[in-house]
Amino acid sequence: MKSFSLLTRGLTPLLGLLLFFVCWFAASRLYNPVILPSPVDVVQSALNVTADGQLWEHGRQSIIRGLTGFSLAVIVGVPLGLLIGLNPIAASLLRPMVVALQVIPLISWLLLAMIWIGFSKVPVFVVLVTTIPLIIINTIQGVRSIDKQLLQMACVFHIAKPRIFREIYLPQVLPYLFAGISTALGTTWKALAMSEFLSVHQGIGARMAVARINLETAELFAWTLILIVLGLLTDRLLPCLVTRKMSHWM
Repeated sequence: MKSFSLLTRGLTPLLGLLLFFVCWFAASRLYNPVILPSPVDVVQSALNVTADGQLWEHGRQSIIRGLTGFSLAVIVGVPLGLLIGLNPIAASLLRPMVVALQVIPLISWLLLAMIWIGFSKVPVFVVLVTTIPLIIINTIQGVRSIDKQLLQMACVFHIAKPRIFREIYLPQVLPYLFAGISTALGTTWKALAMSEFLSVHQGIGARMAVARINLETAELFAWTLILIVLGLLTDRLLPCLVTRKMSHWM
């Protein structure tokens, strides 16, 4: 009975995915391929861009840019989030700026980055400014969720501050931080694709722009599919890697 339940649980997502592709294929028969290509055309286009080396050339550029901007967001955002969460004065000074970063539209950052730093560095900058508020805010929430009674007990027993940080703060902040990382990773690839679409000549977003101009809708779908796969891979792999390294704190 248990094995049947596990089998059903595993098959259900596959059946849902199969149903999606069946509906997509049926809908593609009703429209011109320029409007809605079939899944077969999209897969063939994806194989073509893989075979001729475009996937490696442009995918590598996008991965480097996306992970660079994301890494900078983590490196800067985590300390800022801890500072704002722990220090009321820092919270009063910096929290409004974090909120401002969060609400500024992506297109505004794109246009300003083109003026400020030139086109080549726009994708990394846009990824950084769109993901860093997510890291900061989740870190702040983690700090504020810490059990105050544990801190009072640590104070009573004169526990050293490094040990308090390691054994009280980290275990309670890390789940919030990982939630922020997961959300930021999803935002990374969306922000990257749009910034490449408008600012550079290499990368997945740039190839999507070329496909749109040439009305190669199947290739546009193929690059979108590649971007989705890239997002799913990083969403699964990076948090798992970090969790393995820090599992003893969680």
